[in-house]
This record gives sequence, structure tokens and C-alpha cells, in this order.
Amino acid sequence: MTRSVAEMSPADEAAPAEWRSAYELLQATMDASDDMIQVFEAVRDDAGQISDFRWILNNHASERRYGEVRGESLLQRNPGVIPTGIFDSFKRVTETGVPEQAEHHYVHEQFDGWFYQSVVKLGDGVATTSKDISAWKAAQDKILLLQAQLARHQLREQRGRFAAIFDQAPVGLSVIAPDGRFEHVNDELCRILCRPRDALLALGVVDVTHPDDVPKSRTALREAARVASPVTLDKRYLRPDGSFAWANSTVSALPGHGEGPAGFLVVTADLTERRRAEAAVRESETLQRLLIGELQHRTFNLMGVVRATADLTIASSVDLADFRAKFNSRIDALARVQRLLSRLQDHDRVTFGELVRAELDATGALDGDRTRVTLDGPADVPLRSGTVQTFAMALHELATNAVKYGALGQPDARLRVSWSVRQAAPGAAWLHVDWVETRVRMPEPGAAPGGTGQGRRLIEEALPYQLQAETSFVLARDGVRCSIALPLSGRGPAETAVELPGAA
Repeated sequence: MTRSVAEMSPADEAAPAEWRSAYELLQATMDASDDMIQVFEAVRDDAGQISDFRWILNNHASERRYGEVRGESLLQRNPGVIPTGIFDSFKRVTETGVPEQAEHHYVHEQFDGWFYQSVVKLGDGVATTSKDISAWKAAQDKILLLQAQLARHQLREQRGRFAAIFDQAPVGLSVIAPDGRFEHVNDELCRILCRPRDALLALGVVDVTHPDDVPKSRTALREAARVASPVTLDKRYLRPDGSFAWANSTVSALPGHGEGPAGFLVVTADLTERRRAEAAVRESETLQRLLIGELQHRTFNLMGVVRATADLTIASSVDLADFRAKFNSRIDALARVQRLLSRLQDHDRVTFGELVRAELDATGALDGDRTRVTLDGPADVPLRSGTVQTFAMALHELATNAVKYGALGQPDARLRVSWSVRQAAPGAAWLHVDWVETRVRMPEPGAAPGGTGQGRRLIEEALPYQLQAETSFVLARDGVRCSIALPLSGRGPAETAVELPGAA
């Protein structure tokens, strides 16, 4: 069964390197956040309806609260998600793909507090970021009490009484004059904006707001003054180094003696880390889709090669034992190619040198007398991924034939494989390969030839058809002479499953 990146661990040897890299990037990004980040997959009933969710990923912050819960049922572990509406939110996001954010007062199971939760679709499930805002809510309650008291007394007369609450609050607090200037700020706001208190008190809200968010900040102040109730918005605050901090700001009008407000009280919660974690989850989801698409494409081509190889082997086999030996040999060749591909990093390519050495190593030709086999060519000629499997099969047929009937099966014979890269035209590079066997005792004239049938068809028919190669295959007096010219750039091979001529 195909597994998603989220179900694999970095130590899973079955996971492709690209998947392990994506997993490690996602886990490291998630663990860097103090918020709880979790990934769930949907559990569906026979009718295809979502009946539950299952944990598949947690960051360190989540594991400290839940322990190890991967693979467990959400409804069995936290049935409180139903009355709070969290379960329905997960279902909506999974079905519609529209992200949701909400505050939840969760007083079920081991929790008793307020959480700000963001839910985004990830595959057939959701990724969630939950920030504990219990302290923020407690601070808001204190601020509401402060506002009620400030409505009965002038702000300046009560400043000393409430200074400690104001300065020590775990969220940013500021009092804004009607013209937008900062009149009072606390330590947390100074930390969020990376500015000292004196510097902030010399500025206004517009001076520390990202230019794109200035209009909605002004709109929030006007709306708070008009409706006499808190107005909330997410915005970006500029820092002195040019960076910006995401924050959630709640603006409340302070009652005045005239028609307009005396100013505004702004509660600012830092959202920067949460935004970064959400962006990392979205980026990892995109990377996961690309990796899965590439894996599906490679698997499709590989299955085509296996099917064609089986058909071709059946046509040339005299009995089941003969078929089994030939087919296993060719499947082993394909497996060697897959091992080469699995070791690649992003954007790496298999080189021709690696490919030809892998095939000759499999025959044992490179283990004994090194004077019998000569390899001559640059080691770093990269092959297009779409050409590797078919090209490897051609080399396998040449090597197998040489072991049975040619240079690798006769002690006095010699094999030379040479290759080079040539420019046929600007931007059009070709790989030229010469396979030359010498001192081979060939059959007497008129005798039935030994081997070469399938390998020859593969070289003379499949390589030109699949890879736009130019080939020649000659049975000389003292061995096989094979030349292959393969384009390294320009028009690639057909983007379909491989069909070997004569395999149907």
C-alpha cells in the first residue's frame, strides 16, 4: 500500500530520500514552534462520509500535552471536539479546502483553557495550529475591567493604580490618542515591535504599521469609535530592521467627555511564529504533492518496462525454467537501476559511468583480471531520468550476451566500453557509446548464432523508438560491435510507459 510522507519516519528505509527530506523539514519546522501543531487524516465510513480523524503527526509542544498519539482516534481520545464544534470544523475544511480559524474554550478531557486554532486542509485531512491563549483571555478580562473603571474615572487619575497590570500583561497593550499617537505602551508591545518605550512614545500607529495595512488600521479605529465595541484585525507591524511582525489587534474606544472617544485601548497578540508555522505546513504540502506525482510517474513507467520485459521473455523462452532464469535476470537489472535512482538527492541524475559499472559488477566481470575489461570515458555524464530504465536494459542484454557467448565468457577475449559527449549543435549534446568485444571465438559460418536476438532488437528498435537514439549492432569476426548515440538534451523520451518492440 502506498504511504504518505506523514506516515513515514526519517529512519524508514522504504521511504524515498525526497520523502525523508520533506518529512525532516516538516518535523523540524513544526518542532520549532511553541504552539501545538498536529496533522490528522480523515477516517471515512463505507458511504465515504467522514466519521472520525486519526493523528498522523505532532510537534514537540503537542506531544508534551498528549504524549505519543499517532494512529489514535480523535473522537476516542478527545470526544469534547464534538460539543465544541471542532470536529465539524475539521470536516468542513477537509471537504471544502477553505481554512478556518476560531477561538475555543475547551474544558474537556485534560484541558481547561482557551485556544486559538487554525485549520488548513492537508491531503484527505487537516493540519492544525493551536495556540494557548488562556493568559491572553485572562488579560482581556482584566482589560475589560480596566475599561469599566476608566469609564468612571479619568485615565490620568487612575494610572498609578493600574500601572502594574498594564505593564506586566502577557500581551501588548497601548493607549492611542485620537490622532493615532502612542500615549502609553507596555513591555510586551516593545518586545513585539523591537523598539524601546521612548522610541514608541514618539511615534504613531501609522509609523509602525506596514504600508499595505495602514488603511484597515484606520478603518478599525473609526469603526471602534462609531460602534463603541471592540474591533479586531490581523495586521503587520514594522520593525526597525525592516522586518515585520504579524499580530492580532483588538481596538476599543475609551469614553470621552465630548462626542468622540478620549482615545483607544489596543490589545496586541504576537502571531508571527504561528504564521511562520502555517506557511511551512502549506509549503510542505505543496512539496509532498510534487514528490507523490514524480513517484507515480516513475512507477507508471517502471510497470510498463516490467510488463514489456515479461512479454518479450515469454516469447523467447523454451520452457518455464528458461523464462524464470531470463526474467529474474532482467528484473534484477531493473532493481539495480531503482537502487541508483533511490540514492539521488533533489535534481541529481544517474551518470552513464554508474550505470555501466553497475551492470558489469553484477556479472562479476570487474572482480577478476582487470585487463579483460576496459572502461574509458568521463565519470560525470548525467542521463535524463526518463532514459535510465530502457538504457539499463540494453546494457544488461549486452552484458548477459557477453557472459554467455562473448567477451565476458571466454578467458582470452577482451571487452572495451568507451564513451564521450559530443555537441551536435548548440545546446544539443549527445552521448556516444562504443561496446567492442575482441578475441571472441565466434560460431562457424552457417551455425546458429548464440544469443543476441532480444538484445539486438532492444538496441536496434527500442532505443531509437523510446529514446531517439542512433544505434548499430554488428557481429564481427571476433566479437560484437555495438554503437549507441543518445541525446542528452532537447526533446525527451516519450512520456508513456515503455513498450519494447515485439513485446505485444
